[in-house]
Amino acid sequence: MFERYLAALEYPAPGGINIDDPKEFRNIILWLEDQKIRHYTIEDRANLRKVTSPADWDPAYEKYKLDLKFPVSDLKSKAEELTWLFLYAIKLEYSDSVDRYRPISGAKKQEEEKKATAAPQIKSTNPFDNIDFTSPDFEQGSRNLAEKLGVAYHPDHLVSLRSAGRVISTMFNKEVLKEPIITGKPFPLDEGTGMGFSKEPDMEKAARILRLLQIQNLRKLQTAINETIVSVQNITADPRTDTSLGKVGMK
Repeated sequence: MFERYLAALEYPAPGGINIDDPKEFRNIILWLEDQKIRHYTIEDRANLRKVTSPADWDPAYEKYKLDLKFPVSDLKSKAEELTWLFLYAIKLEYSDSVDRYRPISGAKKQEEEKKATAAPQIKSTNPFDNIDFTSPDFEQGSRNLAEKLGVAYHPDHLVSLRSAGRVISTMFNKEVLKEPIITGKPFPLDEGTGMGFSKEPDMEKAARILRLLQIQNLRKLQTAINETIVSVQNITADPRTDTSLGKVGMK
């Protein structure tokens, strides 16, 4: 119902608002005053901020309407009051940025939309462009994949998905799969001490994991250094000689 007003005012929550929900109605009134209208000082908005306390908020809202000179007799419902507030906020927004909005007209807007629809549409062949990464099915699939790979649970399914991708790229790529499977006794993370958290087993375990990761990083760094040294030695140990520049005898 208020989508155009919300879009014009750049309201941060897409999907519209439910003014039949008292708390949501109070929140949108507070947002308009905080972000767009700013009739009160920050201190004077204290009671409008008490959106969970009708006893404080309702009298504050009635006073707010009087201070804004609401046409009370003409407005018969919450929807009408909110519409008046939206239009008032849009008027203030326009007056604050009149140079920005003056060139815009209905005819120009229609012309731009016509050009946009006339432009050729490029259809992507990338299947990932059609995936809704926020859908419940995608979220559940991400969690299932992470669980199968032994990735720890994270409340953000995209973080779990990135972790799963890292596991796949490092442990299941072609080069790694060619290598023989390493057998042996796993490192006893749950045993022993020495990290300074003997009285806190969880902290001790976390510190041991971080230590192992640091050792792994140092080994990778050492391998990269060794490969660099070998590459430099191959260049310096096999110089190319240009015999055309050579001279025999003394001048």
